Amino acid sequence: MRLISLFILIIIVIVVIVLSLGCANFSNIVKPLHKTIPESTPSHIGSVENVELLVVVDNYPDPSGRLVNVWGLSILVRTPNHTILFDTGPSTAALKYNLRALDIDPRGIDCVVISHEHGDHIGGLEYIASIRPGLRVYVPSGMNSYTKSWIRSLGFAVTEISNTTIILDGVAVVGQLYGPPYEQALAVNIRGYGLVVIVGCSHPGVDRIVEKAFRDLGVKPYLVIGGFHLAGASAEELECIVKNLLNLGTEYIAPIHCSGASLRELLNQKYHEHYIECHVGSVIRIGK
Repeated sequence: MRLISLFILIIIVIVVIVLSLGCANFSNIVKPLHKTIPESTPSHIGSVENVELLVVVDNYPDPSGRLVNVWGLSILVRTPNHTILFDTGPSTAALKYNLRALDIDPRGIDCVVISHEHGDHIGGLEYIASIRPGLRVYVPSGMNSYTKSWIRSLGFAVTEISNTTIILDGVAVVGQLYGPPYEQALAVNIRGYGLVVIVGCSHPGVDRIVEKAFRDLGVKPYLVIGGFHLAGASAEELECIVKNLLNLGTEYIAPIHCSGASLRELLNQKYHEHYIECHVGSVIRIGK
C-alpha cells in the first residue's frame, strides 16, 4: 500500500510539473487588462486646443494614387505651436516623395520621435538630417547601440527616453516597454477630449502602451493610431485587444501599417462606431 501511495504521489507531482511547463508556453497570450478604469491622477502634461494627424508613410494605399505606399510608418503631428514627425518610414525616397506630394516643408518640423529601431521606421531619417541638421530626435533608451550611434552620426541631437517624459506643452513621449524590441509612443492631450496616442508597431502590445500612457499621464485615451502588430493574431486575441482599449476609455481606434486586415475587418463590422479607417494620406483633426 505504501508503494502504491508513493507511486500515486509521484504521478501527481509529475502531472503538476508538466501542467506548469505547459502553461508557461502560453505566457504571451493577450490577457484582459483591468476592466475598471483606474482613478486618474493629476497630470502636468498640459493640453493643446487641437491636433492634426497626417499619415505620411503607410503600406495601405492612397485611393487617389498620388502617394507612394511602402511597408513602414510615418505620421506628422501638428499642434497649434509645434510640428512633430513620428517615425520616418523605410527610406528617404518614400518620405521625400510623400512630403512633397502633400506640400509639407520638412524645415517646419520641430522634432522627431522614433518608436523603435526597426528599419521601416527609421529609414527616412537621412532625408530629415539633410534638411534639418541638429534636429532633436527622441529614441528609446533601450534601442540598440548601433542604431543610436548611426542616428547621432547623421548629426541629430539624440535624447534617450526611459520613462514617460513631457517634451512640449500637451505632448509627451510614453516611456519604453519591451516587446522585443524596446518601444515608445507619442501622446498628445487635446483639451476637452483626452489623449491621442500614436504608436509605431506596438510590439509590447497596443493595449499595454495605451494603459501606460493613461496611468503615467492621468488622462483618458481618446484615440489610438498606428501599427498594432496583430497580423495573424487569433480572433480571440483581436477581441481581447479591442475590449481592453475600450475598457480603458478609448473612443476611436485607427489601425494601420502592421495591424492586419483581420483587425480592421473586426472593427469595421463589430465596432464600427469606434473605428477610423486610415491609409497613407489620411488626415485626422481633433479639437477646436
